[in-house]
Amino acid sequence: MSDHTKPSRAGRRSLAAALALLAAAATVVLPGAATPAAAQEGCRTLPPEGVPLPEGNKPHPLIERLGLYNAWDLSMGEGVRVAVVDSGVDSRHPDFGGRVEQGSEFDQVTYYDDPDGYVENNPERQTDCKGHGTAVAGLIAAKRDDDRMVGVAPEATIYPVRIVDDISETSDFLLARAIEDAVEAEVDVINISITTPIDREWIRDAINDALAADIVVVASTGNEGNNNVSGGKMYPAAYDGVLGVGAIDYLDEPMDESNAGPWVDLVAYGEDVPVLAAGGEGYGALPGTSFATAQVSGAAALVRAQFPDMSAEDVVQRLKDSASPLRGGDNDATGAGLVDPYGALNYLLPGTGGRDGDEGGGAASESRIPLRPLPEDQPLLSSNESTGLAVSGGLLLAVVLGLLAAPGVRRAARRGWRPGTAPGQSPSPVPPPRPANATGPPAASLGWLGGGGATSQQTVNSTRNRTR
Repeated sequence: MSDHTKPSRAGRRSLAAALALLAAAATVVLPGAATPAAAQEGCRTLPPEGVPLPEGNKPHPLIERLGLYNAWDLSMGEGVRVAVVDSGVDSRHPDFGGRVEQGSEFDQVTYYDDPDGYVENNPERQTDCKGHGTAVAGLIAAKRDDDRMVGVAPEATIYPVRIVDDISETSDFLLARAIEDAVEAEVDVINISITTPIDREWIRDAINDALAADIVVVASTGNEGNNNVSGGKMYPAAYDGVLGVGAIDYLDEPMDESNAGPWVDLVAYGEDVPVLAAGGEGYGALPGTSFATAQVSGAAALVRAQFPDMSAEDVVQRLKDSASPLRGGDNDATGAGLVDPYGALNYLLPGTGGRDGDEGGGAASESRIPLRPLPEDQPLLSSNESTGLAVSGGLLLAVVLGLLAAPGVRRAARRGWRPGTAPGQSPSPVPPPRPANATGPPAASLGWLGGGGATSQQTVNSTRNRTR
């Protein structure tokens, strides 16, 4: 940490502008430094060359693993600007669809302990000599044209902040200034795939400025594989309010390289992730927490597009609360779990009737997806309607029974209300007495059951003989 007294932001900008003019006029180049002109003209070493996408129509693996088809039905990240503080973004790649802004770049031109030892530029088109920033930006916002390669938020816009020198060796002053540039650009999300094991005052202040400006800050936890042995933290991921992102493999296990600690908030996939390549075209596959971080930044862009009035703090909480738990729940290796973009878009924060209880509230409760209440169980008929229906049914039954009984009543009246046959009717046949030695059912019963036959005829004749 430098012992220099920290000058005001305005003072640092004026010094940087003066230094830029001096560097432009000078021909002397310090060892290991690159002039702004050289940085714009090309790279000392070319980025890894990209290759064509494989044949076929197999979609990007993150689409299924992160449930992106469902998430895109709700949000595509439209209108959200994501700053990528990295090695640069090659906007020539067709998969960006022209949604990469001009951005800024910062070049370290003097010693690393000089708080103003950098030059700031705004080139018309950035150069990405490492390919790292282009890969990160593509995972965030590559357009949805061919699902074999697409970003998590395919309609978001990238604001690139390039660090010309090696991003793994940049000074804390330069990194802080790059973060402040994103804040001044009024972006919605800042992606920082850079880590340091030291709590740097300048970086901490820049992060606090970003949080105060209601920006979601997402940072990688690093690839040193500390497994929390020393208990050390990695910054800026470990700062309060920052989403620290680790990496898991395709078996949903923490990658050995991914740093662990209580400051790990979420994880995403970091095993050979298909990415865009710098150089204007082509693709590749890269591992690491940097690319897991890009997935979380894309998810944050989806949420910010869906809930434009939601605070950055509530967006961060929503992403953590809606994550898919791994390894039995919140832990140092995977934090709250695997980021779930679709879950974050549907999640109800505490106090909104969601899964965490019914108390609470706040601004986020007003930004949740409105759900129609379930209809209450209502009886088909009211009590008055039920009574009326019962009376009507009773009257109808009485009428039917009356109609059915009318012929019998008339016959009984003609008989003088005495049992017997009505006048003009033949008496009913009477079965003969059953012999004492007879076996089996009565003959008349057999004839009736059989519907006729010799036995029935004999029974009828016997009856006639007795009545003559």
